[in-house]
Amino acid sequence: MKLIICDMSGIASTKGKNNTELLNTLNNLKNYNCSFCTGKGYMGGYQTLKDVNLKVPFICENGSVIVSKNGNVIFSDSMNFEDVKKLIEELKKVPFEFLAYVDLKTHKYKFLRGSKKLTEDLSQPWFYSDEIYNNIEEFLNNIDKEHICRITTRGLELNETIKNIRNFHVVVSENEFHSICNKGVNKGFGVKKLADICGVSLNDVIIIGNDLNDIDMFKLECGFKIATGVNIPPKELVDLADVYVPLNELPSYIYKIDTKGI
Repeated sequence: MKLIICDMSGIASTKGKNNTELLNTLNNLKNYNCSFCTGKGYMGGYQTLKDVNLKVPFICENGSVIVSKNGNVIFSDSMNFEDVKKLIEELKKVPFEFLAYVDLKTHKYKFLRGSKKLTEDLSQPWFYSDEIYNNIEEFLNNIDKEHICRITTRGLELNETIKNIRNFHVVVSENEFHSICNKGVNKGFGVKKLADICGVSLNDVIIIGNDLNDIDMFKLECGFKIATGVNIPPKELVDLADVYVPLNELPSYIYKIDTKGI
């Protein structure tokens, strides 16, 4: 088996609008299976992939969770609750729009509001949430303490006073979202874990990404790495890629790889 693993936001979908041509191309591969590695939780990922004949699991939560299309959690990397609690208590002292985690039983977000004005309403359906807290104690008392795999924030203004952040792996995407996982847990970790689950050599994996949170999977020694996007991605990502392909040309490029090889 060979795998093409694609990032989701800004490639397979953008602000809730699917890239139908690309998804159709990936859905009709002859010599590869397709999968995805996303910062989204399961529900957001599923809405993008619901019409894709996905034969293998996909990676969400920036590498900390691997889940099948029917919602079964195949792998998750849980964070220590006491460490998470200390971090959240520190973060609550600085400005952010929201802080959230995904409940692995419901696959829905639970939100803690910050002091900054929201850029969009958290009750929007694409957030898949009906739990929004203003009080930190209520938030901490209503989360699954055994299965916190990632904390995500928007609009977080980190500063040197947040000491506990150093105990975690932090990546930024779209210049506004901070994703916080255990040390060593990132999209690269997720790709390696998925390849192991599927029994696929990294040499038989093609990776597609467009943003800084894809860097860790672009650092892997894998078969091929494609940087893409409507605009040229960050230089750090392009430097690690084998090729840059504009997003509108990506479906035909993948078709050629599938039919003629790299």
